[in-house]
Amino acid sequence: MSIDSALHFSRDYFEARERFLVASAARGARIESHPIAAKSLGGESGESGKSLSIDVAYLGPDSPECVIALSSGLHGVEGFAGSAIQHRFLTEQFEGFELPGSCGVLILHALNPFGFAVLRRVNESNVDLNRNFMQHPADHVANPGYEELYDAINPLSLDEEVDVHHRGRLLEYAKEHGFSKLQEVLTVGQYIHPGGVQFGGQQPEESNRLVRQIAVDATRGAARVAWIDFHTGLGPWGEVEIIMESPPEAQDFVRAKAWWGDRVRSTLSGESVSVAIHGSIEHGLAESLSDRELTATAAEFGTYDPVRVFSAMRADNWLHRHGTLDSEQGVSIKQELLEVFRPEAPEWGARILEVGAGLVEQARQGLCGDA
Repeated sequence: MSIDSALHFSRDYFEARERFLVASAARGARIESHPIAAKSLGGESGESGKSLSIDVAYLGPDSPECVIALSSGLHGVEGFAGSAIQHRFLTEQFEGFELPGSCGVLILHALNPFGFAVLRRVNESNVDLNRNFMQHPADHVANPGYEELYDAINPLSLDEEVDVHHRGRLLEYAKEHGFSKLQEVLTVGQYIHPGGVQFGGQQPEESNRLVRQIAVDATRGAARVAWIDFHTGLGPWGEVEIIMESPPEAQDFVRAKAWWGDRVRSTLSGESVSVAIHGSIEHGLAESLSDRELTATAAEFGTYDPVRVFSAMRADNWLHRHGTLDSEQGVSIKQELLEVFRPEAPEWGARILEVGAGLVEQARQGLCGDA
C-alpha cells in the first residue's frame, strides 16, 4: 500500500505541533510542553508573536528498563520529516508496535521550535544547536580555514558577479586542500562570529538546557536508551544514514551496527556523509545520560547535492543579516531553503516515512526484543 505523505507532513510548525499533540493525546500518552522564551516572527503560516514549545510525549511504564527516544527539529526547518515520522508512528505504526511491558517510547517534537516556525536551521540567536552541546567556552575549537574563507562563506552581497568570485575562492580551497577539508571548514562549527554560518554559540542555549533535562527526567531512570534524532539534507536522495560520533570499535557503535546494519557510519572513520562536528546533541546526551547504556544516533535523510544545500544555508544567513525577507529575492531564498531540507516531491516524503518507520522498528527489536 502506498503511503500518502500529505497525511503526516505538515504545512508549517504550528500545524505540525497541533497534529503531534492531538495524536499523542489520542494514544493516551503523557504529554509535557516546555515553552521557550523566543516568539515566532512569522514563517509559512504568516503568524507572528506566537508561543513556541518543545513538546514531549511518553508511552510506557512509570519505571521502564529501556526507552526508545525519537526527536525532531533540532535544525528547525529540517523538522518537517522528523515530525512526519513521529506523527505516523503515533497514528499508524504504534497500533502494531510490539512494545514489551518493560519498555517505553519517548517522543520529543521540535527541539528548535523557533527555527521550525520561521524556516531556519538555526535558533533565535543564530546558533546551530547541533554545535552547541559542549562546555562553553572551554571546549571551543578554532577553525582557521573558516577565518581564511570568512568573506566567501558570509558575503556582504549576493550580487552575481561578487558571488561568482566568492564561489571561486571556495572552489580553489577545495582544489588545494580537498573537498573533504572544505566540508570540514564549512560544517564543523565556529564560535567567534555570532552572525556567521555554523555559529555554535557562546553559552548553552535554552533548547540545549531543556533537552538535557528532558533526557534525564523523561527517560524515567531506564538503564538502556536508544535515541534517534531525525535530520535531512545530507546524502543521496531519499536514502538514510545512521550517523554516530563514536569510533567503530565502541560498544554503542557495535550495537547500532547490529540493529541497523551498514546504514550506520562513524564520523571518525571518514565514511560518513558528515564530518566529525563539535558540540553535537549526541555529545550532550552522552554527558547527561552517562550512567546509562546509551545508543545515540542521528538519522540523516538525503535530499540534494551538498553544494546546493550549503548554498541555500549561506543565502538564508545572508538574507537574515543583509536582505529583506518579504522581497522577491527573500521569498525565493526561503523557498529554496525549504526545498533542500523538505523536498516537495511526494515520493520523497513517502520514502522518508517508510524508511523512518523501519528504523524505529529495528530499534525496538534491538533494544527491547529481549526485555
